[in-house]
Amino acid sequence: MLWQNPQVALLSPVYLFSLLVSLALAMKLNIVLHYLLGFLGMHVLLTRALNLSYLPGVLFLSCLFTLAGGPAFHLEVGHATFLSYFYLPWVLFFFLRAIEGGTLRNAVAAAAIIALAIYNGGIQISFMISLALACFSLAARVLRREWRPVMLVAVVGLLAFLFSAPKLLPAAAFAGDPRVVDMRSLAPGPDAMGREMLLHAFLDPFTYRRLRMAGQSYAWHEYANYIGPLGALLIAAGFVWILFPRPWRREHWLSVSLALTALALLSLALGELGPYAPYALLARMPWVSRFRVPSHYSLVFVLFATAMVASVWRAMTGARGDDASRFAAIVLILSSLALAYWNHIQFEGVFSLAPLHSSFRLLARPGEPRVDEATEAAGWQDSTLLRAMMENRAVVRCSEPLQLPGTIDATRPVVFAEDNAQVAAIEFSPGRIRFRALTGGAAGRVFLNERYVKGWHSDAGDFTIDSPTGLAFVTLPPGTTGAFAFWFTPPRLAIGLMLLAAGILSSVLFWRRAA
Repeated sequence: MLWQNPQVALLSPVYLFSLLVSLALAMKLNIVLHYLLGFLGMHVLLTRALNLSYLPGVLFLSCLFTLAGGPAFHLEVGHATFLSYFYLPWVLFFFLRAIEGGTLRNAVAAAAIIALAIYNGGIQISFMISLALACFSLAARVLRREWRPVMLVAVVGLLAFLFSAPKLLPAAAFAGDPRVVDMRSLAPGPDAMGREMLLHAFLDPFTYRRLRMAGQSYAWHEYANYIGPLGALLIAAGFVWILFPRPWRREHWLSVSLALTALALLSLALGELGPYAPYALLARMPWVSRFRVPSHYSLVFVLFATAMVASVWRAMTGARGDDASRFAAIVLILSSLALAYWNHIQFEGVFSLAPLHSSFRLLARPGEPRVDEATEAAGWQDSTLLRAMMENRAVVRCSEPLQLPGTIDATRPVVFAEDNAQVAAIEFSPGRIRFRALTGGAAGRVFLNERYVKGWHSDAGDFTIDSPTGLAFVTLPPGTTGAFAFWFTPPRLAIGLMLLAAGILSSVLFWRRAA
């Protein structure tokens, strides 16, 4: 069932790190690795796609995106799905190269990175960057007066879907199951960022997670994205500069397209300012309403706004060795250090818990987990779920947003029998449970002591849902004896794997073909 959860990372470096070090240290290494990927991606984007050669400017703009407050706040509260944020520069880099380079291999690379973000649990990040690329391609189509950007974004979107289909299709089946209950609380009234909230989110270095402001619907970490006054001024100056040198001319297509996309993302981040606000209109589309908290679009806004500043910077002329240039270099370097200092504060005290006394063991096969109905795992004060996992306990009361109805009987094993049936020799392994069962002169029922979801199969008969408990069971006829199994396969996984194969085959053909 973890395969189907949209927020579960199927591919993550933390799994490899945990084979060598403790899980807590593996997660820290995973975070550091993603920050390095973000820095490297911004460097490549700024220097190779946007041709910015002024190194102090490259340093500051790289820090402006990578060290922004948004990812720091989300990681502080444990939102590991936002690690995919650091893939975004690579997506934009390859998409720009696809437009300028004339080959589809860069579009294949952009699609593969979006799919990697989805496999890493970043479905919302992937949706936002896909929406941003669509806006960018439409603006580029108008300014370049050609259809190449629109065709490329269609190719990227199709390949990204094919590459990630083994994750997307089972996740969509799970989220679309009418039995699944969304436990996320809906904030009363519209979710919108007014002027005061916007200024504090981008310019206030002293914000903290428990900050509350007038009109705030969610916790402050959903809004905060500190970029500092210099970063905000550079972005504002970039918008103003673009207005003067005839922005409709074809040679200005890149900076203007980036600016228009950034403005569209910022308007989405402002939220539900009215019934016809961009986010209010977007949220009416099927499935889009599941991606709540419009302020998340400020994360992708910073990427396109930073790229716009770099594009404007490159277009400016002037000597690089005079005193003004050296002074600007000092200001940019000090501003980079200040940005790192103010946003690093969010990580202070985050890893304050005692280390785990055990770690993962290669090829270890623990037995059936003990059901724990008493422990409350909804708080942030302790790593309750992590410690329970290490102790082979299945915590029932957790803060998982998508939950299944029904109850689990903590006094019974994972497979138990009622009526005229008996079970023995239960062998538990993730995704499969083997057991022996027998019945006497009458039919008997064998229960699966799990919250049932589509994807469970049995060679003992079809599952039926017990109305009082919500548990699934099979009915064995009289005189039955033998070995049986319950196993789980994510729905639509086979179709997803076939689509993945089609995507790989298509990418091989695209790799060799000019756009």
